[in-house]
Amino acid sequence: MSVAAASAAVAARVDAGSGRRLDAVDGLRALAALWVVMFHIRAFSGATLGPLDIVVRSGSTGVSLFLVLSGFCLFLPVARGRPFTARRFFVRRARRLLPAYYASLGVVVLATVLAAGRLGFVNYGPVALSGQIAAHLTMTHSLFPSTFYALNGAYWSLALEWQLYLGLPLLVLGARRFGLARTVAAVVAANVAYRLGLQVVIATHAGASASLWATAVLPNLLPGRWAEFAFGMVAAQLYADGRIGRSWAHAGWLAIPLGALSLLAVGTPLAHLLFGGVFFALLCTVLAPGSVISRFVAWRPLSALGVMSYSLYLVHQPLVQALAMLARQRGASPLMAFGITLVLLP
Repeated sequence: MSVAAASAAVAARVDAGSGRRLDAVDGLRALAALWVVMFHIRAFSGATLGPLDIVVRSGSTGVSLFLVLSGFCLFLPVARGRPFTARRFFVRRARRLLPAYYASLGVVVLATVLAAGRLGFVNYGPVALSGQIAAHLTMTHSLFPSTFYALNGAYWSLALEWQLYLGLPLLVLGARRFGLARTVAAVVAANVAYRLGLQVVIATHAGASASLWATAVLPNLLPGRWAEFAFGMVAAQLYADGRIGRSWAHAGWLAIPLGALSLLAVGTPLAHLLFGGVFFALLCTVLAPGSVISRFVAWRPLSALGVMSYSLYLVHQPLVQALAMLARQRGASPLMAFGITLVLLP
């Protein structure tokens, strides 16, 4: 992210309380969204992309970047010393995010009914569809295998985000009473203990490892993803205190080899922690004065896409699913279906 007056080449030179956007953070948000979109295009087209395949098929990891950015953006005002009240925070989050979510949910439900089992949409009966709608309206859909990926597979992370919102007041209280370092250390320890404990439980129950409970629901509850959010909080405090100096401008390049190593860890219980660390380093790098990476991610078209990344995230999966499957039904090869979907999506 760009920093005040430190890098004149970057458009976003702002203070946390100024109300202006941080272009490089929006650029990172755009990259996260695009990574997830590419992941879903590959999944629904069935394409294999040669040397790029390992990167694209790991695109669900873009959620980790979203979580780090979320921790940064939500804790930055607190790190700057602005007052925090839980009620005001929840009201602002609801007003900002729920209208767009509910609007997209209405469109997805309508598409599901009209598609009636075609183009990858599930043909729900009235009772089952009513249950799905109720779970999604209340943000409880990530708590059950039957609703976790249903209607719109991308929605599960929004429910996780709301769990993190519910946990933020506790983290703010901990940071004020015990210090941010101790609070984040406790979060990371709890995250590690939860994931490893869950792995032991799964390993001791034959056949459980393939269930949605084991692969999706339980790992992605708040205790299983809290650390990534907390890493973003650390970045916010470092930025607010002016402790991200020029030395960080080059540190982000370490994210490349570290990211490559993290890709090899995909599927292990603590892979999300590795990715969280990589994205923490990347975020601190774009916060640093004179960062080349910051100038790249603050590129105006990219940051503009980042501004609308939430909307893109809400609607992209049903679109990608329908376009890719339609292309396959018309005789396109997997690679051609990937290309067609990529071109038509905008």
